[in-house]
Amino acid sequence: MSVGSELFSTRDYCSTGELATVCHVSKHTIIAAIDNNDLRSSRTPGGHNRISRNDALDFMRKHNLLSEDDGVKKILIVDDEDFIFEIIKHVFSDNKYEVHHAKNGYEAGKLAERLKPDVILLDIMLPDINGMQVSRHIKEEEYGYNCKIMAVTSIKDSHEIEKIFESGVDDYLSKPFMIGDLREKVETLLAQQSALV
Repeated sequence: MSVGSELFSTRDYCSTGELATVCHVSKHTIIAAIDNNDLRSSRTPGGHNRISRNDALDFMRKHNLLSEDDGVKKILIVDDEDFIFEIIKHVFSDNKYEVHHAKNGYEAGKLAERLKPDVILLDIMLPDINGMQVSRHIKEEEYGYNCKIMAVTSIKDSHEIEKIFESGVDDYLSKPFMIGDLREKVETLLAQQSALV
């Protein structure tokens, strides 16, 4: 079992002490990281820090405390609609996925470069730039070589879908979508991505 999976085997958050134990540092080091805005956390009504799974994994990765080959697959969801993000996040809420969200093309590019996700679920109609531009940009970058991109969009016109594939996406899913179809397509993309590594 990987460090990330072990830490979050029963819930989606941890305490400062639990994270300190897994990272082999003192609890005070974790608290200092929170105080210095190097690690995000929330507070319980009793005043205790709680660190989300994604925030803990980001912190561990940033400080080389977590192997990149920990078995956790990174999914970046690029969609300006929060409810779409919440639905997809729920589908991939188990311990083998780390889910992130970008609401526009700019955020998508920045997060993709930093996180190097395994799969990007990309809406095409974004508020700032067209998702096809985002796909082209990511595929041109070194970090995008092994990244699989699936367009998740309400576009149904066959000519437009052809243009979407020409932008470098690896698969397409029409909104509204069936949860089973989403999971199956993402797992297929992850299998293809693993075969490239």
